[in-house]
Amino acid sequence: MGKMISYKRPDGQSVNGYLAEPAQAAAAPGIVVIQEWWGLNDQIKGVADKLAAAGYRALVPDLYRGKVAPPSST
Repeated sequence: MGKMISYKRPDGQSVNGYLAEPAQAAAAPGIVVIQEWWGLNDQIKGVADKLAAAGYRALVPDLYRGKVAPPSST
């Protein structure tokens, strides 16, 4: 299971993201997971966790700065 992290952008500002890593993270290839308009919710974190289970380091940048859309009622 991944964790929320904070990291620096090239302009020096700090941003948040969700990082999921496999057990052998040192040599693992990396992938950036872009969220849908729902934001950085449990579903997209689950996608990153599945990629980590498959051997990838997966980073989901928090593009909406903590905002998450409410679940649909359909």
